[in-house]
Amino acid sequence: MKVKKIVELKTEYSFESNFYIASKNKKHKKNEVYKLDLNSLLTPKPEDYFLVKVSGESMINEGIYDGDILIVNRKEQAKNGSVVIAALNGELAVKTYRIIDGITYLFSANEKFLPIEIKPYWEFQIQGIVKHVIHNI
Repeated sequence: MKVKKIVELKTEYSFESNFYIASKNKKHKKNEVYKLDLNSLLTPKPEDYFLVKVSGESMINEGIYDGDILIVNRKEQAKNGSVVIAALNGELAVKTYRIIDGITYLFSANEKFLPIEIKPYWEFQIQGIVKHVIHNI
């Protein structure tokens, strides 16, 4: 899966909307309305995040589809099993980061694609960790 576009988050913008809770619980009135600020919920420190629009089908088993927008944390360190935005020889890709027996691999989440073993002479850098996926239903 390739990255089509990168967009920085702007701290001065916020998305706030009504949030309805449909509940039978007596603590909440039915269909009680709250305000929900998605920016503060999804990106508590906007300067640490960026958005990417992706293309391809290599991550479909992780619920990432062609045309999705990913919310990516640029400050968090990759752990074994993290879904990452990786710069690989000048191209950005979305893959699952794994280290097996001291060797770094990038795995797709689609059985049609083979793992990529990162060679020592390749240009490779983790750009960020995927935290959220936004896609149309």
